[in-house]
Amino acid sequence: MMKVKFTVLPEELISPVSEYCADIGICISDSATAKVTASEGDCLRVEGTADDIRITYSRRCELFRALSYLSDFAENGEPICEKGRYPLLSYMADCSRNAVLDVSFAKRMMRNLAGMGFTSLMLYMEDTYELTEYPYFGYMRGRYTEAELRELDDYAYSLGLELIPCIQTLAHLATALRWPDFEGYKESPDVLLIGDERTYKFAEAAIKHCSECFRSRRINLGMDEASTVGKGESVKRYGHRKPSDMMLEHLTRVNDICRKYGMKPMIWSDMFFRMAFDGSYRIREGRVPHEVIEKVPADVELAYWDYYSRDRALFSHMLDCHNDFPNKTIFAGGAWKWSGFGAHNAFSLESSKLQLDICEEYGISEILVTGWGDNGGEASQVSATATLLYFAERCYHGQSDEKWLDRRSRDCFNTSFDDLLAFDLPDSLPECTVDKVKLPASACKTLLYNDPLERFMDLHLVRETVSTEYAKRAEKLFSLKENPRFGYAYETLGWLCSVLSLKSDLGLRLREAYKAGDKAALKKAADDDIPKIIDFLEKFISAYRRQWYHENKTFGFIAQEIRLGGLTERMRSVKMRLDDYAEGRTDRIEELETEPLPYSPDKVGNYHPHIGWRNILTAGQL
Repeated sequence: MMKVKFTVLPEELISPVSEYCADIGICISDSATAKVTASEGDCLRVEGTADDIRITYSRRCELFRALSYLSDFAENGEPICEKGRYPLLSYMADCSRNAVLDVSFAKRMMRNLAGMGFTSLMLYMEDTYELTEYPYFGYMRGRYTEAELRELDDYAYSLGLELIPCIQTLAHLATALRWPDFEGYKESPDVLLIGDERTYKFAEAAIKHCSECFRSRRINLGMDEASTVGKGESVKRYGHRKPSDMMLEHLTRVNDICRKYGMKPMIWSDMFFRMAFDGSYRIREGRVPHEVIEKVPADVELAYWDYYSRDRALFSHMLDCHNDFPNKTIFAGGAWKWSGFGAHNAFSLESSKLQLDICEEYGISEILVTGWGDNGGEASQVSATATLLYFAERCYHGQSDEKWLDRRSRDCFNTSFDDLLAFDLPDSLPECTVDKVKLPASACKTLLYNDPLERFMDLHLVRETVSTEYAKRAEKLFSLKENPRFGYAYETLGWLCSVLSLKSDLGLRLREAYKAGDKAALKKAADDDIPKIIDFLEKFISAYRRQWYHENKTFGFIAQEIRLGGLTERMRSVKMRLDDYAEGRTDRIEELETEPLPYSPDKVGNYHPHIGWRNILTAGQL
């Protein structure tokens, strides 16, 4: 462990610097021979000698990035000089899909971000913050109190991070709109009713609250994917109106509220495109009509979000379209952690490289990385760390190869870059690599919830290799469980892959044995395979629970317990059915008599992309 003594360090930085140094294995000691001075300058520098190290930083967050270089510098003496390309480099943590960041873990995440050189953290909160006027808003969702938000904002400030609220003022509000607080002013189950004064009373309460809890004057107002605007309750109340006119009216009203409280808004840009192009966002040709563009308030920033594009022409055209607006454009890329229990860092790295190349060509310098948690916030908050590191290195180092990324991964996390990519293992089967898929496959989730009797996904796997691949992946993940920073998350995925090493092709084996009249094989599956699957499932649930409670508030895990607990009970039911048939208590298993159909006929033989938990399980209702 490296020992250092700070001889020059502003007093307000002593505590955060001490915490971060402890994270990366640096001991601060008055008896240390290595002396460090830290002061503001025009860029990030680490220079001097192993015993007399001088750090300069132009932004406070850069001090923590500089600290991550200390051990390296003491060892090889190579000076560092960097200037960040992006005035805004922000990570957006999804705190709305059940997984609400625990305050202590959020602070650790902030230290990780500062150490990489991020300038900002956004908290995506649909209804997970407290509004006293709306007691049901965020009820039993793990909502942040005003005191918690202030505590997080203070901590971010101590690290030089701008903590930015990212809320919703139109759509994506289903979990709030289910309650009586919002009765009477809903366009649809997840969209507020434009034009109703109660909508603007709510928007003002939300914006006022954010203005009081956060130092930042920036606020993301959401307004994305509001596809039912002008198609629901508003038709009954106002008659048919042009959706684009309604959107612009709403944006103007909410922007006026922002001005009242001194807030500078940004919104996701997709609705301007969807209303012009029949619901499509990413388009290859055409432009948003000028009569729409000229009505967008000039002080609203537009966030172009694209987590998919690997097509230069399409991405460039979208930036051309955004350049038609007088508004500032922010690019929001994706750290894919929203389609299962693992991550898709390899896909994120491949798509982000092209996207950032083109953004730099277009002069777009404010960059947001989104870490969505669709369908329950299943993946660990740390699973996309490799992608975040890549964005940081593009900001400070420019084009970054794996050798450089590995060096930085060891600097920041004492972990190899390959080990950060191990979070991809549950979905990175040989047939699912970036060069073979258009979108990331969600193999682990579709196969986990694929019922052994109803078998929706049996035609979407590669039987010859799937079991052995998951056994190898389990072994690799378990080998990483002692990692001090991420071991708990590797262990969780190790148990998941253990389940899949036995369960992934179980339905195929059961139907094959049933068609052949091989009751002995069915009995063996009931006596040997299924008890092991249940044992592995229970170990997976236990590890997953520990992971969740380490990273998130306790709220929300109920959904995982119901899903996985239901799956475990279903496996017991399948065992009973097999026993009854094999031992002659029933003469048939009707599900196994049914010829399987592909879930998606165009994807036969390929692992399926993400479709959501409830769509995998059964043809019936849940």
